[in-house]
Amino acid sequence: MARRSTVKALVIGASGHLGNAIVRAFVNRNYRITACGRRSVPPANLSDLSVRYLSGDSETPGLLDKWIDGHDLVVDAAAPYPLHAFSPVSEFGNDPIAQAERRTRLLLDAVRRHKARLVYVGSFVTMVRPRTDAQRFKHELMRLAHPYFEVKELIESQMLDASRRGLPVVIGNPTYCLGPWDLHDRDLCMIPLLLRGEIPSSISQMLNVIDVRDVADAIGAAIDTERYGQPIQISGHDISTDELYSLICELGGVPRPRISTATTFALAGAYSMELMLGMIGEKTRLPSGGMMMATLFDCLVSSDQMSQLGVAPRPLSETIVDAIKWYRKIGYCT
Repeated sequence: MARRSTVKALVIGASGHLGNAIVRAFVNRNYRITACGRRSVPPANLSDLSVRYLSGDSETPGLLDKWIDGHDLVVDAAAPYPLHAFSPVSEFGNDPIAQAERRTRLLLDAVRRHKARLVYVGSFVTMVRPRTDAQRFKHELMRLAHPYFEVKELIESQMLDASRRGLPVVIGNPTYCLGPWDLHDRDLCMIPLLLRGEIPSSISQMLNVIDVRDVADAIGAAIDTERYGQPIQISGHDISTDELYSLICELGGVPRPRISTATTFALAGAYSMELMLGMIGEKTRLPSGGMMMATLFDCLVSSDQMSQLGVAPRPLSETIVDAIKWYRKIGYCT
């Protein structure tokens, strides 16, 4: 315990869903934590934690060096993830691919200068392995249609290259995450939308769902065992979207959606709507990128990496109950 208490960890994106779970796991390890975010004051999921909070934009020149100075562990839980397919530029005013490359390069250079270790929280989409011609065609089509996939592949390739050059980098790639402490825009939070009756139908799609706390535990175990330079698939429970929606609605005490739509038709509709709104400079409430990612679970190969790390996913019902309590606490379900 004394050894762990000497660790000074910087968490970028500490108010994000995964970043906040990592902060809390580090608190339990007695790490000395600096939490970084864009908000001027600590948000609701950080306000009750004994951490140092720094506000700012990680892309401000020189700010990463100021943040990282004095820390021996850096967690990047705020890597770019473009949600909308038809935005010609990112929210920061740059091409999303170029912006991701530049940000990652600046981060890696700063971590290297301060001789720190790095944890990168990526995405399961880099772990998928299409097995049929149809799957390979669909995968390539989505890569061409949406920048999210190329961004995640690019960032991971930069991380792997840095690891080969000697930088100790843990690469964690979680599947679909649920659990408490989420502060995303309510319109992007599936559980509150279901509980408010704003999702009229489900899709016929298999998913893999993991609790954010189990993701944080897996990352902690990977740090302990020095799993550097090895993309880690952090996965949990296989469940269909219909079954997941039914379980959430049962535990939340509301009727479940009665309609189930084929994934292909739902994706085509979401993508067409995003295209039409994009042409007039508007954004959709239902970005097609999330639905595209869901279809990639068909290409995800089972992995025993979680068991190798000694982490067993908690029961899905526990995850959902705790998530519902959180969303109700912050007023997302009313």
